[in-house]
Amino acid sequence: MATIHTALPEDRTGHHGEYVVGQTLKNFSNPGLELWFDVNYIAGITDLDLILSDNQVGMYLIEIKSMKVDAIQEFTSTDFILFQNQKKQHPITQLRTGSLKLRDYLKRIPKFKASRSMPFIQSTVLWSEITRAEWRKHFDNSQIIGFHEMCIFKDDLASYNKLISALQRLWENPILGINVPQHARCEHGDMDAFRKAIEPSKHKIDLSQSMSDEIARPVKDSSRIADKYAIGKQCFVSIQGPPGTGKTTILREIGLRNLAAGARVLHVCFNKVLAADQKREYQILRKNIDEYGFIDVFDIWELYKELGHSGGINFEDNVLESVKAFLVSENGTGFMKYDVILIDESQDLRNNFFEIVGLIASPNASWFIAYGKGQETNNFVVNESHPSPWLKEFLARADANHLKRSFRNSTKAFLLAQSFWENFPKLTEAKIWLEAKFRLQASPDNQFELDLEIPQTKNDFRVEILPSEKKRESAIRNMVLSAIEDARRANRGEDLLVAVLAPSAKKPEEIDDPIASAYEIVKKVLDEVATDLHLDFFDLVPKANRRDVPKIGAIRLVTLQGIRGLSASHVIIFDLLQLEKWAKRIGGSIKPPLINLTYIALSRSKASTIVAIEDSVDSEIEPFLMTMLGYATELSIKQVEK
Repeated sequence: MATIHTALPEDRTGHHGEYVVGQTLKNFSNPGLELWFDVNYIAGITDLDLILSDNQVGMYLIEIKSMKVDAIQEFTSTDFILFQNQKKQHPITQLRTGSLKLRDYLKRIPKFKASRSMPFIQSTVLWSEITRAEWRKHFDNSQIIGFHEMCIFKDDLASYNKLISALQRLWENPILGINVPQHARCEHGDMDAFRKAIEPSKHKIDLSQSMSDEIARPVKDSSRIADKYAIGKQCFVSIQGPPGTGKTTILREIGLRNLAAGARVLHVCFNKVLAADQKREYQILRKNIDEYGFIDVFDIWELYKELGHSGGINFEDNVLESVKAFLVSENGTGFMKYDVILIDESQDLRNNFFEIVGLIASPNASWFIAYGKGQETNNFVVNESHPSPWLKEFLARADANHLKRSFRNSTKAFLLAQSFWENFPKLTEAKIWLEAKFRLQASPDNQFELDLEIPQTKNDFRVEILPSEKKRESAIRNMVLSAIEDARRANRGEDLLVAVLAPSAKKPEEIDDPIASAYEIVKKVLDEVATDLHLDFFDLVPKANRRDVPKIGAIRLVTLQGIRGLSASHVIIFDLLQLEKWAKRIGGSIKPPLINLTYIALSRSKASTIVAIEDSVDSEIEPFLMTMLGYATELSIKQVEK
């Protein structure tokens, strides 16, 4: 029997033909015939009906069309219309997009860097309810004469040998016009690596009710803004607001709607870890429909690499010319243009980035750009402005959405982060600012989540002083276990985000005050806790790991310098005082302001935040946070007493 790597298609309304195909192919005698049905579980690729690999005839991506010939009203080289004028995506378009996105996914896997390891994937359409003779009799359109030689039909499924013969004929009649090399006409490439890359269990998403509730929580407000912009109508939109007000969620909702309508969507952000998060979120939230567009989610360096730029950040000034050269090259001329452009973290992006995106946007593309003042963490170099000139001009003319209410953070976390940004290190001004917020009346225009009644843990924001070195590991372990326990009791999601100062490989000068990251000790504790409690743990601190797509509900370890855009139900922040030293140290790379970095770090949680700091007489952050936390608690108690 054939080797089946996925579940077989179910016999559901409108998909009986796919069910029959699965039941037919599974009984074919050769175990070297390998089948993957409904490959819709990999983030970043379109729905693929069937991937077929056979040790005699190679590998195929197959689009299954299950309908009687009389159900097709019109079929040309560009149009595919079913009975009663139902316009459908053309199967050639689906195959071209599907094969390109599958290949792009495989190319990002180190195993497939060598060309001999990458399998050559042929493409075809299976008309599972139509015989070859019926097709030839029904269609006499001069545009598609010979098209039947590029497809397989119902009668080709009569036996394994007939299927093999039909697939062999496709070598000389490739549907996408790409000649099949001789070596690809049998088993080839690194099949073990391929099986592992598309293994369903590797991409399986287990979503608990608690995590499902957390993901759904901000959807209502994001839908309200997304509703303003009609699908298919060109628009230029900015989404602006403090951390936690839903900028990324709104972009994603707009992306999902356009994706479901068949659009080609590009979602780009600065942060590698955030891009990986978004790939996972799209995979969870996309609707289960048959006709889909596609979405590419990239961090900017991944996008640049996709567009032929090499050399990374060291050659960033050359990236625009590199991309222009790539787009007129043999490899780049077929690069598809996007219908919808979604840009997150725009405050960090330079002029050349926007010019590059303009080169790959369709002329009528819609642009949606999220901008967060005070959240800039990159491009603090000479003569660089925030926002960039291109972005400044866009913000001036775009339809602006100014967000004020925080739908992510608990009240204390949001207000403490915002007061830090507005007032640090001036305590008197900060207290006046905070007291004014508590006096606000409930109104969608000015209320900072004080009336949302979001469930909270008992201590939704707290500062803990770390003990001496001998007791530190135990204290960190207790902190982590406490956060996990609080998460389960509060039923506010199960994911934990932990941040540390990025460890430096450079030796400090002798005159410098040592800067020490808690990375090693925190990683050790998280490794042990994850093992003991059978939890998933992703260490996203090493650069090589930052594009890993973490599982939902996992523990993630990230850097304070790269935490922007991320969120979690529960957050633990280490090394703020070390971050303070790092930001203030003269020399080295040009650093973002401490106020920006701390503002971002304090605003990551949905339910609870723990800030773990060392007692230090030299710190400005410590007394500010301790005083403002106590004052916020005092104001909260007084408000309840009223």
